[in-house]
Order: sequence, then C-alpha cells, then structure tokens
Amino acid sequence: MIIFVCGTSSVGKSSICHNLKNSLPADWLSFSMDGYLGMLGDKFLDLHPKNPEVTAQNEVCYAHQHEDGTYEIVPGKLCSKLFSTIPYVLKIMAQQGFSIIVDSLITKKSELTTFKEILKDFRCIFIYLHASEECINQREEARGDRLKGSAIHWLRAFDFNDICDLSISTDEISAQDIAKQILEKIAI
Repeated sequence: MIIFVCGTSSVGKSSICHNLKNSLPADWLSFSMDGYLGMLGDKFLDLHPKNPEVTAQNEVCYAHQHEDGTYEIVPGKLCSKLFSTIPYVLKIMAQQGFSIIVDSLITKKSELTTFKEILKDFRCIFIYLHASEECINQREEARGDRLKGSAIHWLRAFDFNDICDLSISTDEISAQDIAKQILEKIAI
C-alpha cells in the first residue's frame, strides 16, 4: 500500500506523515518528495526569503515574485525531470514489498493522474489536506523559512477533492488526530 499525503506547504503534511509512520509497523517507509528533490542541491533547498537569488531563473527551481509581494515556486527543467522519476522509484519500492507513506509535492491533477496510472497495480490512497488561507498564512509566517504567499498560491491551485480518496481540513485538528482519522478511514 502507498499512502500519498497531498496539500500545500504549511498544511501539516510532514507532521501528519511523521505521526502515520509512528503509528504503523516498522516495515512502512516514509518517503519525502522534498528530500528526494533535495538531491538537486542548494538551488532547490534555498527557496527561502533570506536567499537574495531566489528569483533568479535557473534549471533547478526558483521563485516568481508577483506584484502583491507573494511568490510562486517555479520548477526548472532539472527539477521537473527528477520529479518525473518519483512514481517509478515508488513502484520499485512497492514491488519489493514495501508499504510507503509519501509526503507529497503533487501540485497538479495531471501529476496525480500520472502517479495513479504508473502505480495502478498497487493499492494507493490519496489524502488531500487543506486549511483556510488565514491558517496557512499564520503557519507560513510562524515557520519563517517560506516565501510569503507561496503556500497560498498552491492552496488556490489545488482542487483535489474530487480525485482524492479522503479530504481533511487541518485548521483545528492535531496532526496526531488526523493520522488516527486517516488510519481509521483506510482500515489499517
């Protein structure tokens, strides 16, 4: 089985994936798309407000700043190429008998559809996490390591309710309680 935890930055994906991992048997793996794409180095890892070159276009990843001061993360050619390998890597892991929790960076319906097609021989559960813009803004500000508005950009772009197996608001529920809710819903 593969559990995909999808949603914008600052919605609580990593915390919920951590709680899921701690609630499941030891043979479950935790796969972070951020960690995987981090192999691209500093141009991917340095997407934060203190980086003076964050908006410089490059082959890895950069930010586009909008007139209102918010940012949109733009994957470059190398980031897109490496991202396209992820469903195949997950397929190899699943073929070896691993169950996987995926802290997901899937941002488009077309990407989700591609993952579903490549992994069609395995039980995949797609969880969509969302929160209010106010909540996301508060979390993004509290973290201090995110580009202003980048999480809101993705929140507005996501519309996964109709193609995910479960949709959960993280506004007022703890990561631990959401993990329990997910495990109950998918009968693990």
